[in-house]
Amino acid sequence: MTMSKFGGIRYNSLWDWSTWLIMAFSVGACIWPLFLDDDRTWRIVLIILTCVFIAFLLVLSKGIYYRIDGNNLVVYQFFLPNVFPIDKIESVKPVRSMLSAPATSIIHRIAIKFSDRKVLKSSMPLIISPVRQEEFIARLLSVNPDIKIPEHGCRAPGK
Repeated sequence: MTMSKFGGIRYNSLWDWSTWLIMAFSVGACIWPLFLDDDRTWRIVLIILTCVFIAFLLVLSKGIYYRIDGNNLVVYQFFLPNVFPIDKIESVKPVRSMLSAPATSIIHRIAIKFSDRKVLKSSMPLIISPVRQEEFIARLLSVNPDIKIPEHGCRAPGK
């Protein structure tokens, strides 16, 4: 299987306070055992494991981004692309969901529902959190003007 190189406009996944809070909690959970044991050997091992874990979290988080390439929405999760046809998108709406998704933000997410269940092989929507959400949605609409957007629209953080 050959990996295709996708072009188009790149949208990173949004990092907001919820992302930083999850990162801080994860790092805190790794560091906490350092204060429980006085054994010097264990401290060194825990420091090394914590550094590896932090690097792992950063690589995973930075590996989530999106591209709009012609009629395709390409969602990269862990640097691996998944391609979705924009002409099959039925609606886009803002959501606050804890569902596992290729999105780093928890509070600034959008749900993309497809008209064809075969696209995701599920009735669940695709949940993502692109930066510049209004621009992102405008680009989707320029490819597929039939996409339904709720009346209150999708707002970017701080608007």
